Amino acid sequence: MNDSFAASAKSGRPFRLSFSCRPSSCLTIALGLILLLCEVIQSAEAADPPGWFPIQRLDEAPAWREFRKIDDRVHLYLPHGERPVRGVFVCFVFHSGDPRELADLWNFALVTVPWPFEYDLGHNDKRSGRYKLGHEAQDTRLLLRYLERAAAETKHPELATVPIVGWLGQNGSHLCADLLAHAPDRVLAWSDSFPNRLRQYKELTQRVPFAFAWEIPKNDLRAGQRTYKANGDDEAPADLSCRATTYGFEHGIYSKFNFFMAYLDRCIAARMPDEMPQPGQPVKLKPIVREQGWVGDFDPVSGWNPIASAASGDLRNAKYPVWFPDEYAAWAWRSYHSACTDLEITAPKLTYQKRNGQWGGPDCGLGYGGPLAANDLHTFSAKMTGQYVRVEFHDGPQIVGTADAAPWTVRDVKLEPGLRSLFAVGIRADGTRSASRPAFVIVTK
Repeated sequence: MNDSFAASAKSGRPFRLSFSCRPSSCLTIALGLILLLCEVIQSAEAADPPGWFPIQRLDEAPAWREFRKIDDRVHLYLPHGERPVRGVFVCFVFHSGDPRELADLWNFALVTVPWPFEYDLGHNDKRSGRYKLGHEAQDTRLLLRYLERAAAETKHPELATVPIVGWLGQNGSHLCADLLAHAPDRVLAWSDSFPNRLRQYKELTQRVPFAFAWEIPKNDLRAGQRTYKANGDDEAPADLSCRATTYGFEHGIYSKFNFFMAYLDRCIAARMPDEMPQPGQPVKLKPIVREQGWVGDFDPVSGWNPIASAASGDLRNAKYPVWFPDEYAAWAWRSYHSACTDLEITAPKLTYQKRNGQWGGPDCGLGYGGPLAANDLHTFSAKMTGQYVRVEFHDGPQIVGTADAAPWTVRDVKLEPGLRSLFAVGIRADGTRSASRPAFVIVTK
């Protein structure tokens, strides 16, 4: 009986036992069953990798620079107090912008996962050393179990059912594919993967919008090369994936987080339902139709890559097709993917970069810079070393102002609330164009 009861308790299936006995014997059996249940629960808890349970809460108090030094615990951040959340954002604790900014913007719960913990989710990157603790690697059902327990402990039942987006590093394709197998109706969009590994999961990129970026080797960067190494990924399928390059950045990991967040933001806007169900009920995501999005060509790595609506068929012969949920995402990608280094936006925010020896700063966009306000009037400006005769300032596809001479400034610009991609487009005398890197900025109401 003990074996049957233990198996039932671990699986969650009900265990039924019928018998007749004297009151004293019944009491003895009941006490025995209670003790056995306690042993089973303790055994199940002992099987959980360290650092996941009990649920550790994260609030707004610690600075992200300080918090990200914590590498032995998973934390849960719930924005807006007791208000039900619309989704879950699973994010590595890394040298990036503060993901609480995105959780607040999206009204998503945030689960912060230290990098070594990807071992617990089923991928053993031996560089992290997490396997040396001696516990077994599991799979992404551990994350689902975490959310179920968090739902009960925090009285947020929606945590067990709402959609999930994530950034869990370059092994993301393996982890997302596994999560998709266990929770196919909850995976909204994902980001980051080694290019050649992503192509091993063809079903994943047919069903899930997926952004990834290639980090240029330092030797190539110093040499000023604009080519890329294909890594067996030179023939991209017409799917829901979006590839970019980190050409021109000192270290791609610090910049591509911001690009991924902008991409996820547009996917969330495209896929979330107009009205949420009661907390704890399943959420029905809007379907993804590739022809209703936009497309671009990864090649060449240049200052003005072609983009077009997928339905137009204008890029049916793209050498390396990439996909976007909408036009805004396409323009943000074109600016981010740019190899243009002779034009830079300098206001109202800078691109994410190293400032005073540290990544990010108060004048950057995402990355400790703080939000802009929709009710304020903003000044756009740019600096250049290239030969441009005109500069357009953009909020995605929208031109918010133009300048025909130095100091290349436009004043009194209002911005819509949300995650905005702000950049400059330089126009040469012959009509050719190049886009600056974007400053990704949150604009609040």
